[in-house]
Amino acid sequence: MPSVSALLKLSRPISSSRDKGIRSVCLPESEPHSTHRCIATGWGRNQSTGDLSNTLRQIAVPLHNISICTEKYGPSVTLHAGHLCGGALDGLSGACIGDSGGPLQCSHKDGRWYLAGITSFGSGCAQPGYPDVYTRLSFYLPWIRKQLNII
Repeated sequence: MPSVSALLKLSRPISSSRDKGIRSVCLPESEPHSTHRCIATGWGRNQSTGDLSNTLRQIAVPLHNISICTEKYGPSVTLHAGHLCGGALDGLSGACIGDSGGPLQCSHKDGRWYLAGITSFGSGCAQPGYPDVYTRLSFYLPWIRKQLNII
């Protein structure tokens, strides 16, 4: 099956005074690292069985070296520079089924929030020792800028 990618270009900038309940997030200017505060949000399940959440949920996501995810997921999953590894390792919190496609936002020193990643996959729902894997947005910035003609 061919890969499909899409971007949504708005006809006008978002205005917090006009567009109630809608806020923008910045494209990353640098790589996220473990000192950044990162939050993942999603509408996924609260546990491995049951319905999707009716409430948007959020979790703090500590970032890890990609080698931790490579070690945990082994040869069955090929990870590369386009991935981020993050999440609690204690099994108490993490992305769950239905959260894929949601944002991983990190705050930087300038106080703004940046879209660092997109929830991709994990162990199911916060399995102890298994962090989650996110698509690293900065890896795809050249393609994004080209598509939006902002090179």
